[in-house]
Amino acid sequence: MNRYSLNTIVGLVGVGLCLVFTAAAEPRSSKNSFGIIPMPLSIEAKKEHRFGITGATSIVYLGEKSRASAEYLQSRIAAAVGLKLAIHKSGGTNAIILKVAPEIIEFPEDDAYYFESSGDKITITGKSESGLFYGVQTLFQLLPPGIYADTPVQGMELTVDALTIKDKPSMGKIRGLHVDISRHFRTKQELLKIINSMAMHKLNTLHLHLTDVQGWRVEIKAYPKLTTVGAIGNKSDPEAPAKFLTQEEVREITAFAQSRYVSIIPEIDMPGHMGAAIRAYPELKHPMDERDPAKVIRGDALARDFAKKVLIEINDLFDPEFIHLGFDEVNHGAKEKLYTDAQLLDLAREMTTFIKDDLKKTPIVWDDAFMHGFHDKDTVVHWWRYGKNYWWRNLPNMVDEELNQRRQPFIMSPAYWTYFDMPNVKPEEGYPGWAKPISTAEVYNWDPYGDMRGVTADTPKLALGAIACTWSEQIITMKDFGDRTFPRLASYSERIWRGGKSEAPSILSWDDYRDRVLIPYQLKRYDALGVWYWSKNNPDLLKSLGDARKTLR
Repeated sequence: MNRYSLNTIVGLVGVGLCLVFTAAAEPRSSKNSFGIIPMPLSIEAKKEHRFGITGATSIVYLGEKSRASAEYLQSRIAAAVGLKLAIHKSGGTNAIILKVAPEIIEFPEDDAYYFESSGDKITITGKSESGLFYGVQTLFQLLPPGIYADTPVQGMELTVDALTIKDKPSMGKIRGLHVDISRHFRTKQELLKIINSMAMHKLNTLHLHLTDVQGWRVEIKAYPKLTTVGAIGNKSDPEAPAKFLTQEEVREITAFAQSRYVSIIPEIDMPGHMGAAIRAYPELKHPMDERDPAKVIRGDALARDFAKKVLIEINDLFDPEFIHLGFDEVNHGAKEKLYTDAQLLDLAREMTTFIKDDLKKTPIVWDDAFMHGFHDKDTVVHWWRYGKNYWWRNLPNMVDEELNQRRQPFIMSPAYWTYFDMPNVKPEEGYPGWAKPISTAEVYNWDPYGDMRGVTADTPKLALGAIACTWSEQIITMKDFGDRTFPRLASYSERIWRGGKSEAPSILSWDDYRDRVLIPYQLKRYDALGVWYWSKNNPDLLKSLGDARKTLR
């Protein structure tokens, strides 16, 4: 699981060096949570000496459950500083002590942790192994941003203020990022880099959109033409050479994700968005879909058998807790209705039952199926639509209202706040995005529950979490990905870890967050990590981005 060295994953962007290793203009204090992103639940400064990490410092792990985080901490310091700290199973002074002790942590969330630092030691206690890992991420953020570099930095002072931190996530189950590798492909190395950046933000779920009209991006042994034919092309060039993840690459990505406590949700969208599969196997095409290219597969035994064989291999490859089936926009754009509601619900029932009963996993569907009448509390609904006017008809309730009324388990991805394929700001020319631009400030000011309709006391129990989406029609390169994802991902992580105003009324204003946390600390971490971000080549864009909040009626 930990066989990967970080210096094989992350490259250092040289142009960021001048930013990374200069002192932050904003001093660390309780008022800016000492520069930690996402900001912790509680942090208290103590009147004690700072702790200094030197060659004589050791890493102590108490119990085997702490060993992986100890090795991860050792490798990161070695990569960034060239200092390999000794690891021991016991010790008490001049040490970083790591332990998993759920009985000590007062919070119920598995990802909770305590952090205690003083002049002679640092103690990080996790509710679980993942909680300990997030405590280590907090330690990294209390060090200079250069700790994220993979070229050893000479003279970097590794000191940590004397602090007491108690922290837990608002959303404990799913704090996710969606990556669409169908419209434009992301390689194994690029996905590993994305996972690494997710860990920095304490995100724990990668939603991989593996297939669509533009390309099938995962090897399936039972149907080899899905990649030899279906992987040809992308949104920009339908004749581009085939690109896809081999099964061995999927296993490597999954193992690396596990080492960063990131679970993967694979999505095979059906029966719509199946153009690549139809190119590979034309017999799958719905007989009434006359479009070129066709997008919808048939609903008979032939197609159902195909789907089940694909899902068996997907389950074996990823061994996920959840499998996403899509079921969105099935009739959208067709000249006539390809599936009646009854036919769609019949197919949804069979496929979700197969996932539950045969694969022993939990199915997910987009909210289209739910609003067409698919109501199953053992299937998770992925909410993205906001409003009552849908392409198929006007509905009496918004999706979020209906979810709450029916007490339906769901994941939230409301497009007007979490669709990061939308531009950051309105472009001077070109496509502004169907959901309109979403600024880093608007994401920061999003209130996941406060901005939801029909909220009750049970809503946080129904919500498994949130996923920010990066649909890749306009995301061609990794630079494009960085421009759309960062630093919005920092704002997003604040809201799903710390909660919105309705949960945490004392959170910083956008102006204070931007000037006292985001710019002086997080952007420098991005520079060290080697990721591109919006405003990197024009810092005034972020500096001038005023307080803004999206409200929809």
